[in-house]
Amino acid sequence: MYFPFKPKDVEEMDWNWQQEFLDATVNSKLMKEYPASSKFVSLFLKKIIQHLEPKQEVHDGFYEHLCTSMKHIDKDGYSYRHYLIGNDINNVITTKETKNMVVNGTTGLKTWEAALMLSDWVLCNKNFFSNKHVLELGSGVGFTGITIAKYCNTKSMVLTDCHDDVLKTICDNIQINFAQLQKQEENIITWFKDHNKSLGVTTLDWNAIDDFMEDMVKWS
Repeated sequence: MYFPFKPKDVEEMDWNWQQEFLDATVNSKLMKEYPASSKFVSLFLKKIIQHLEPKQEVHDGFYEHLCTSMKHIDKDGYSYRHYLIGNDINNVITTKETKNMVVNGTTGLKTWEAALMLSDWVLCNKNFFSNKHVLELGSGVGFTGITIAKYCNTKSMVLTDCHDDVLKTICDNIQINFAQLQKQEENIITWFKDHNKSLGVTTLDWNAIDDFMEDMVKWS
């Protein structure tokens, strides 16, 4: 999550305001179920405390969560990132990813800046995707594809990549953001569907592009 706080904003947080802030962030159901990187949480809380201490009595919760985050090690190198869409804290896309640039021979297990910029463009041009079958090449952890599926009225959204770990992560992230969808295995594609949405995940092998295009015609 990104909070564009200025030092003055933090310095004005009294005890009750601090409690509300903790409840909306580290105490929230979302953060407990899908915890952010312990290193990020630690740095985040240290920064808040740094600006609070000279001006306010600091809520015990900040120190408690800081100690917990400093002792915690992210499981398997993965953690969760929560991207606020607009200024609504309840309007979030959550992704499981790693902070490392390369993992197991792939660069597809983190969200790159280009995906954020493309998603921003998508949100400004929703009608472009309306009522269309959309295919994304090289989906990475799936942030852009999930954005399109969540906020654009598409007929279907198919996310592709070529690495097994990446494809599994895409599936995990779809299930996080679309818990209501039913998972279905169909030939070489994994579908997540209900009566309103249809997301697919599949391998795209550039050496077998003709076969892939034949399957795409069937899906559309």
